[in-house]
Amino acid sequence: MINEKNGKFLNLLEGVLGRTVSTESCPNTTSEFYFWISKQAKNVELANLVAAVAPDGIVTFGTIIAMNAILDMDSFHTDYISHDFGSPEVQPPTEINEIIICKVQIIISTSEKVRPVERSDVYFASRPGIEYALGMDQYMGADKGIPIGVFENGDGEMTPLQIDESFLLGPEGAHLNISGISGLATKTSMVEFAIKSIFEYCSDQRGRKISIVVFNVKGKDLLYFDKPNPFLWEDTPLAIKSRQMYDLLGIDPEPFHDVRIFAPYDRRNPARVKSIRKDGKVEPFVWDIGEIQDDIDQLFDTSSWDDSIEAVWVDIQAVLEKQDIRDYDSLMSWLAEERRATYDPRHTNWHGHQKHIFYKCVKNLASLKGFYDGLVAVDGTKPIDLPINEIKNGSIFVIDLQHMNERGQRMVFNKTLKKLQRLLEEKRTGSDFDNIIVFVDELNKFAPRAREGGKEHMRADLIDIAARGRSLGLTLFGVEQFASEVDKQIVDNSATIMYGRTGYAELKDEIYGWLSPELKARLGTMPRGTILMKHAKFTQALFFKFPLPACIPGDLYIPSADEDITRFAEEEDLSAQTAFSQSEGREFDF
Repeated sequence: MINEKNGKFLNLLEGVLGRTVSTESCPNTTSEFYFWISKQAKNVELANLVAAVAPDGIVTFGTIIAMNAILDMDSFHTDYISHDFGSPEVQPPTEINEIIICKVQIIISTSEKVRPVERSDVYFASRPGIEYALGMDQYMGADKGIPIGVFENGDGEMTPLQIDESFLLGPEGAHLNISGISGLATKTSMVEFAIKSIFEYCSDQRGRKISIVVFNVKGKDLLYFDKPNPFLWEDTPLAIKSRQMYDLLGIDPEPFHDVRIFAPYDRRNPARVKSIRKDGKVEPFVWDIGEIQDDIDQLFDTSSWDDSIEAVWVDIQAVLEKQDIRDYDSLMSWLAEERRATYDPRHTNWHGHQKHIFYKCVKNLASLKGFYDGLVAVDGTKPIDLPINEIKNGSIFVIDLQHMNERGQRMVFNKTLKKLQRLLEEKRTGSDFDNIIVFVDELNKFAPRAREGGKEHMRADLIDIAARGRSLGLTLFGVEQFASEVDKQIVDNSATIMYGRTGYAELKDEIYGWLSPELKARLGTMPRGTILMKHAKFTQALFFKFPLPACIPGDLYIPSADEDITRFAEEEDLSAQTAFSQSEGREFDF
């Protein structure tokens, strides 16, 4: 029975789609129900959100997770014979009935009683019905929703999709993780749109002070947050629909304004930065030995830096502190003198350490100049620190690390993350931000599920942030191609998890076991701009669409004539990284 109370949850203009059915082999349960589709219901498809109305007026909402077409015949052979033994142009002598059966996973009901769905009419859920089913009405009215895209039902109606601010930025929950095939899943575009929405709704409208720190480890995608996206203003169907989405979601499709970009220092390049972007926007950073002395062990594997070498380094650090040696050049000059002093055969050790262990530590330190060029200030270069203390409300800091090898990337990432954590721990009143969002592409490099050569404490720090970052105001937005390669605790502690188009081999992993075969098949063939999302406040995952980002994807950016984009000795960087990977663990001439 439809009345004024439940009628608002239904698309009555589209009409009845079909009727629920329960059989001995496929019974309706408290978690799922079945219904057949009317011949006129041509728009019903997988992942639609529908509502079943029982005779007593109770409405049960659910998502279509499987569809099966059934003919009234026992075998393929029967159909073959009916077409004159295999002539498809011949019509069968009698009409063959075909019905489509939908399997629906229940989300919620308007009744508090937990009972199977009775014989009911099925409708498309209306916009208020979708908001009720997903629980969005509970926080949208309290101005706590963050638009993330639109849910387009089978009837063509686009419902603005919002997630709970308290479960994305904290304090109730936090963190976003996105996985999918590189180039097809539009992961970066999704995060760029999410950040735009967060700034628009949380920062501008609600006064929440938010800053973003972005780590770019490959390509140009994240280097042009400040450049408008011209593809958004074309007359293509995608661009037109994207602009409709921006209007519907109430978001201004303008690029970001307060953007600062940083990259390692380059002594050989006039721009003084190791970055693809060359328009003068990128600021260099380079550290002296005193700044990184506690993190140097991260730059070597266990064969090059073991406990005995660590013990030598501890004694060297004591001398650094005593003699106030802060720069790399002074350190190497002092070590050269120390090494010459040990040439005397009467000296069998250095400060109680065997000479060959001391020599190996010295040669490791000497290798920093070549293998981590741009990270360590050498040859009189003045150190320039990342200005983490200058982060303020509405700002985006992009740290471009793509021209560093993976160990250098990990060290910069880990060191910056610790600084951000300390910054948030120290702030309590009067600070210029409430939240810092850390956006990391290729998260599996920094927090791999299996040991892949990274230091264990790196992963432990990220796990700790994923567990308690929400209480500090530190939010992790992680992106990777394969969710199965990221530490499980980090993914599980993300209150919002998204999947773009995903490879079939990846879908065989146990973490996707909750998906039906039909939904897995769709996840493997999804078009760009479509995402499957699990959110802490939603009882079920659902597919949604999002618009083109307001800033241009870096790989599509065409620089103007006055921008110097000359690529700088990438072959040298690549050869240095290759040499490093081949020579780790060897002793270097000093």
